[in-house]
Amino acid sequence: DVQHEMELLIKCADTSNVLRPRATARGWAIKIGDEFFAQGDLERSMGLSVTPTCDRKKQTLVGLQKSFIDYCIGPFFDSVARLWPQAQPCFAQVWDNRAGWDDYDDDAVVE
Repeated sequence: DVQHEMELLIKCADTSNVLRPRATARGWAIKIGDEFFAQGDLERSMGLSVTPTCDRKKQTLVGLQKSFIDYCIGPFFDSVARLWPQAQPCFAQVWDNRAGWDDYDDDAVVE
C-alpha cells in the first residue's frame, strides 16, 4: 500500500549514506562511528553498561560498517530493490561500498 511504500522511502533516505559514492559513504561512516564511540565513552563514564556497537574497546569502525552492511542494511536494500526494480542500480552501490571496506583497517580509514 502507499503508506508502506512511503515508510520504506523514508527508511531508505535515513540510511542512504551507504548508497553514496565510496568516498562520501566512508566520510559519513567515520562521523557515525565517532558518534557511536562517544556514546559508549559517555555510558562507560557514567558507570552504565556500554552498548555493544558503541564500545570502542570491543568494536572497530571497519567492523561496524561491514556488519551493518552484511547483516542489516544490505539485505534491506536488496529487498527494497525487488519491490522497486527500477531502483536496483542505486541500491547496488551498497555492495560496491561493502567491498571497499575490505581495503581498510581502522588506522587506514581515517587517512
